[in-house]
Amino acid sequence: MSNITAPTSASQDAIPRGLATSAVLGDYDAYMKAKRRRILLRRAFRGTIGVLAVLLIWEAMSRYFGIQLILPRPLVVIENTVRTLLLANNRWLYGPNIYVHLEHSFLRCMTGFLSAAVIGIPLGLLLGRSTAVREFVMPLVKAVYPVPGIAWIPLSILWFGLGDTAVVFVVFTTSLFPLIFTTEAGARAINPTVLNAGRCFGARGLVMFFRVIFPATVPHIVTGLRISLGTAWRMIVAGELLASQDGIGYMLMEARFQFRAADLMTAMILVSIVGYLTEKLIVDTIEKRTVEKWEVQAT
Repeated sequence: MSNITAPTSASQDAIPRGLATSAVLGDYDAYMKAKRRRILLRRAFRGTIGVLAVLLIWEAMSRYFGIQLILPRPLVVIENTVRTLLLANNRWLYGPNIYVHLEHSFLRCMTGFLSAAVIGIPLGLLLGRSTAVREFVMPLVKAVYPVPGIAWIPLSILWFGLGDTAVVFVVFTTSLFPLIFTTEAGARAINPTVLNAGRCFGARGLVMFFRVIFPATVPHIVTGLRISLGTAWRMIVAGELLASQDGIGYMLMEARFQFRAADLMTAMILVSIVGYLTEKLIVDTIEKRTVEKWEVQAT
């Protein structure tokens, strides 16, 4: 007699079931990749349509109203931007080349922004978690906040004179408040259940802060960083308009004096590009390494 026994129903189902599970998982991964690809293509297509629509309206206005002197055609501005970046602009009237201006603006912006982050985030966490500190400090913060950013420029010039310090101070003062408010709101909005769970596991003091409070507040902090960085780039231009002898703001002011609208728009385009890339490099990187990695959500 043969010693080979007939396979049981369990052994018969085991392999097909495993293969089916693998097939389902493979199909799901392929589906998700295809979905993400479709979303990226859809966003790229719609974004391109939006940009082209603006360019067409811009072209039509420049041609129809005959205002090329103050509203140059898009192709003229794009050509001027490319020539400026290639250092091939034969009528450059703004001192150092464009990369020197961008470097100075970038360094001032980052100095003011990072200084605001170093102070604003811890202060916001403290205000959010300490009722006593919040009641002492928050009225002062709310009283100073409505002062327009541009109003700080004359005071900064009076205190620090013309130069980097005055511009950095303006960027710092205007970037500070978004970080304070968003971080404070995030620290106050932490679900008590999360805090109680941390205490049940023995979290106290710094352990509670670094393992519970800070991770739960990170989505709000990232939002504050994004708002603050955009504010910093807006104010760096305003500060350099009046308190600096170089930078993109200085270039904008000189282009206005010389009635060169194409150079004015080139500077604005470059600020937009550098600001966008800076946000992607700094804020998006922080978000991926915190919010997405820790899988936390704003409460």
